[in-house]
Amino acid sequence: MKHKLWIAVMALALAFSQPALAHDEVVSQSPTDGEVVSAGVIEIRLEFSGVPISLEDGSGNEIEVTGPTGEIAYSGCLPIEGNFGILPIDLDEAGSHSVSWRAVSSDGHPISGNFNFEVENTSGYVADPAFSFPECGQNLIAPAEEPADFYWLLWLSLGILAAGIFFFLRPKKRI
Repeated sequence: MKHKLWIAVMALALAFSQPALAHDEVVSQSPTDGEVVSAGVIEIRLEFSGVPISLEDGSGNEIEVTGPTGEIAYSGCLPIEGNFGILPIDLDEAGSHSVSWRAVSSDGHPISGNFNFEVENTSGYVADPAFSFPECGQNLIAPAEEPADFYWLLWLSLGILAAGIFFFLRPKKRI
C-alpha cells in the first residue's frame, strides 16, 4: 500500500510541475566581439531572445561605451525597439572600444554582458560634437501576452489523473 501511495504522490507532483524558465539572452550583436569597423556613426545593436522590459522613464536597460583611452563615449539608457537594443554612436577615435550593457529580461531578472570592437580611422573622420543620442523616455513596459485559454486541458488532466489514482489504489477483489 505504501508503494502505491508513493507512486500516486509522485504522479501528482509531476502533473503540477512547471517547466524551468530561462532568462533571455543576446542571440546576436553588431558589431561582433573583435570586429573592426570604420570611424563614423556606428550602430551598436543587441538582439535579445525575448523583449526586454523598459520602465516608464526608459530606465532599466543601460549601455556604456568606453574608448581606447578609457574615456566614456556614452553612458546611459539603451533604447529598446521590440527585442532589439539599438544605440547609434558617432566614433572617430581609432583603437579598441568596449561595450558593457545591462538589460531587464522579459522575466524581470537582470542580464548583462560586454564585448570589444576596433574602430579604424584611415580617412581622418571627425565625430560631430553635436551628435544627439536617442531618447529613452518614451519606452514603456512591454505589454504582457494574453495567456492561452487552456484551463479545460488542466481540468481534463486532473480528472484523468484522479480516475487513474482511484483505479490504481482501489482494493482488488479476491476470488
